[in-house]
Amino acid sequence: MPFTPFHFGPALLLGLALFTVFDLPTLLIASVIPDIEPFYVMYFNVYGYPLHGFFHSYLGASILAFLVTVIVYPLRGLFGKVMALFQI
Repeated sequence: MPFTPFHFGPALLLGLALFTVFDLPTLLIASVIPDIEPFYVMYFNVYGYPLHGFFHSYLGASILAFLVTVIVYPLRGLFGKVMALFQI
């Protein structure tokens, strides 16, 4: 899926359904970031590189999930305030 809104909806549904298991902001950010790669390939006409490349593989997605978790975890207080603002 080269368009981020298609990943955002299922991640939001899963995050809200399993709110006690998953951190919603981390799940939403992690579902959007892999689509930067196909956007880059399509926008800049990168030839010879697959549309769904490294970050759409199990290894790439695992590395990306780890990095997003490490970056978002210290910001959980800020995300908590934003979620409280939206009453989530």
